[in-house]
Amino acid sequence: MKSSTARIAVVAATAIALVVPAAAAEAQVDPRGVGSLGTVVRVRMVDGNRFRPPTLTVARGTRVRWVNRDNVSHTTTSNTGIWDSTLSPGERFVRRFRRAGEFDYRCTFHTGMSGRIVVT
Repeated sequence: MKSSTARIAVVAATAIALVVPAAAAEAQVDPRGVGSLGTVVRVRMVDGNRFRPPTLTVARGTRVRWVNRDNVSHTTTSNTGIWDSTLSPGERFVRRFRRAGEFDYRCTFHTGMSGRIVVT
């Protein structure tokens, strides 16, 4: 009796160990751009000097990762001086948003290339 109970416990633990990381990995990025505590949401810098998406709404604690998918360098520079990072093609920059508010940013190299992070 003890051995069958032990086997069931091992099988259950193994199933949980396989399912939980998979579920966590799926929760990392929400296609609507809405993150939650501890998640990472991506903003891409793309051809045509654009941030995609241009506006992103996330929960407090979310990390936003800018990824330069263009063939030229860009910056992600907050309008208030909170962050400023230059990204060559293929590079990335991550910032965690811990407080609620609206955070406008731009590329200082390309006039009109701007975006907004809304933290709820």
